[in-house]
Amino acid sequence: MSLLVEGLDLERNDGTTLLAPMDFVLRPGDRLGLAGESGSGKSLLVQALFGVLPPGVRQAGGSVRAFGVPMDRPHPERDRIRGRRLAWVPQDPLQALNPFLRVRDHLALLPGVHLGESRAHALTRLGPLLERLRLPRDRDFLRRHPHELSGGQRQRLLLAVALSCDPELLILDEPTTALDPTVQAEFLSLVLELQAERALGFLWISHDLGVVASVTERLMILYGGQLLEAGPTGSVLQKPRHPYTRRLLSAARREAAAESGHLPAPGDRPEGCPFRGRCPEERPSCARWGPWKGEPMDGLRCEALD
Repeated sequence: MSLLVEGLDLERNDGTTLLAPMDFVLRPGDRLGLAGESGSGKSLLVQALFGVLPPGVRQAGGSVRAFGVPMDRPHPERDRIRGRRLAWVPQDPLQALNPFLRVRDHLALLPGVHLGESRAHALTRLGPLLERLRLPRDRDFLRRHPHELSGGQRQRLLLAVALSCDPELLILDEPTTALDPTVQAEFLSLVLELQAERALGFLWISHDLGVVASVTERLMILYGGQLLEAGPTGSVLQKPRHPYTRRLLSAARREAAAESGHLPAPGDRPEGCPFRGRCPEERPSCARWGPWKGEPMDGLRCEALD
């Protein structure tokens, strides 16, 4: 009854490492976060979880299993898991929603595929969910196309689609990036209410530490395709174990830039800790720092903070 990621290792077809070996578990009821700046590998990880890696990227090692079913290779049960027990709220509603389909068609799509429901039956069953998400149920709204909705309505529609088959696990990839602060707060509250009611487990992916702090219980920090730190969210944010996490926190408080320079391209990443060259507390031992293996929730200590 979980999503189990063991030693997941992604690389380009030329052998360039994109995501160093990664291990974590997501269970129903869990509220897990993954934070890191743009380009750190967050969205690539999501694609790997669903077995939809982009062209030119391959899985070099490890495994991804959801409810005992391999998600990283063809399997007769995989398509019955995706969208049914394991669902996804993508980052950009306008790209994720089909511009030619009406609201009613989006809502009925997954129930039709996984549950064999007619559109009328699916819309009736999903009525209470639409009310909870503050989405109209009238005919005029259901006949609209995505471009006719507000940004908040599109994001809530994506969430309704993801929840349409009552999944046990949910992956949310930067779901509040395009929302203004008021709508964002409303969206966060709705997700937490639904998560508690349904014992839903979710992985919340974001570059915004303020957001992940408000919705998660455990947090992983990703940089340059490597996990740098993980543990209970409060511990990670109040007593960070890695300089990169401290810089992210400073940036969130507008005390400083997250780091100097730019995140290195995959082929230019240094040996050892990927934050080398940008870290103000770098030490010789950082060159020997290796990818984190094992249970990530045990924590990791950077020698620079000793």
